[in-house]
Amino acid sequence: MKDVAAGNNNRTVLEGHVHAPLQGEKPAGRTDPNSQLQVTLLLRRRSELPELCSAFGSKFPHTRQHLTREALAAQHGPISEDIAQVKRFAIEHQLELGESAGYRHGVVLSGTAASIERAFGLSLVEFEHPRANYRAATGSVSVPHELSGIVQGVLGLTTRPCARRTTVHHDTIKPFWTACEMAKAYGFPPSLNAARQSIALIELGGGYHIEDLQKFFSSLSMPMPSIRWVGVGGVENSPAPADQVRQFLDVVEGKRKLADVPEDVLIVAQTTLEVTMDIELAGALAPGAEIVVYMAPNTEQGIHDAVSQAISGRETPPASLSISWGEPETGVSDVYLNSVNEVLRDAAMLGVTVCVSSGDEGAMNGSMDGKPVVNFPAASPHVLSCGGSAVKSVHGEKVLESAWNCALHGMRGATGGGVSRRFQPPQWQEKHGVPLAPTGSEGRGVPDVAGPADPHRGCALIVGGECCSSAGTSAVAPLWAALIACINSTLNTRCGYITPLLYELAKHNLKPLREITEGNNGFYEAGPGWNACTGLGSPRAGALIAALRGKAEPAR
Repeated sequence: MKDVAAGNNNRTVLEGHVHAPLQGEKPAGRTDPNSQLQVTLLLRRRSELPELCSAFGSKFPHTRQHLTREALAAQHGPISEDIAQVKRFAIEHQLELGESAGYRHGVVLSGTAASIERAFGLSLVEFEHPRANYRAATGSVSVPHELSGIVQGVLGLTTRPCARRTTVHHDTIKPFWTACEMAKAYGFPPSLNAARQSIALIELGGGYHIEDLQKFFSSLSMPMPSIRWVGVGGVENSPAPADQVRQFLDVVEGKRKLADVPEDVLIVAQTTLEVTMDIELAGALAPGAEIVVYMAPNTEQGIHDAVSQAISGRETPPASLSISWGEPETGVSDVYLNSVNEVLRDAAMLGVTVCVSSGDEGAMNGSMDGKPVVNFPAASPHVLSCGGSAVKSVHGEKVLESAWNCALHGMRGATGGGVSRRFQPPQWQEKHGVPLAPTGSEGRGVPDVAGPADPHRGCALIVGGECCSSAGTSAVAPLWAALIACINSTLNTRCGYITPLLYELAKHNLKPLREITEGNNGFYEAGPGWNACTGLGSPRAGALIAALRGKAEPAR
């Protein structure tokens, strides 16, 4: 932060809010001054959040270190005097202050665009882009001097899409196996279930048809799980009609040209397919779990608020949280990266295991500078980052895999992975052979684990009444989220921040994961031990439970 003079008032500039333009965007004029907007103010915390590596170490479970929401609020929540100061600011600028909840350090302000511009000393501009039309702030973002140090950032000024999935994920060739067959191959014991657990899914658009889910679970002779959706920022469950899903699948199969299908149809159909995939995989692999789907806008504010609500909106935090979205970490603003990373740290402190896909565009990942770049939030040290494998053969529980890197109808997909340019290496990755980042410095290695991502070896799904195949690292995150929920139920504990423990188990040559030593992601090669394609490897669920059982203590 730095102080500046704005008119006759001293104001403080909030750094880290520089608009990250999308290639091809075009200005379309000022935002309507009478339009109603909402922004999330990020407030300082009562005390600094701890570094989890030193706080938790590699012990399992972390039950004694996990905090209740009340304890987290008391130790690291917002300061009541700060909220009172923000309330005065809101009244002065004709803005409405929403309710603040517990430890959550974000509070919502609502008002007209003109009021928002005056309050934060900026101009709001509309942009047009093939992906979406959006709003962004021009000029510095600032607050009155009396809020200096209190307000850490503002989310919602920009609505630029900040996460993506690619159209390579699916193919309607005959699926390789059912979810039950995949679970058996990856060592899920037949009796494994996730009774009394819940899994949260973060979704950014689209939706699901209940008829698809009923048909899917009936095909597996499984009872329909408890599934409900929660709207964030006004977003609802809005699935694409079946005919639009069919058009999208025709494009992926090569039966129809991409240019023949309207962009908006492709987007809503793809997101519908992705939402449905997450629900069907999580529900099938974690029988008995409740599935809660958080529908949010594809914006910085939307993702931040969805994750915050997912870990705080219910009486008990979920066992696991799956995020199959992300974008190159070099393209996100500092305020977004830091604020979401803080919420992910909150999740770890509450005992929620956050599973995030590493991306589907290989190591280069659409890089703008010709150097490898990893996705965020997969690069956060507080998550379990999930890469992708390609299944080559299956004989019982003996699965032969390579790093996922394939072409499908002219489109190429490969597991994301590499070394972060934004996050320092966590201590639990020491001595695991993580190379230097493209900048020549040390960084957090991505991913941590892997799972089946090749569309030629995907699970059977039902979307829009059609049978298609799961694929991409988007399918790996819900797989791991389901496994974590099952482990929690089986061991009567919370895995929580399990990532350091997996590295500890690998270091001691325990084998709860299957190393993947073949293939590449366009820059990095797979190999023994940790690698920047498939991390420590894919799950051997029974062996992982056995390894954890030897270290587990009853939940308190």
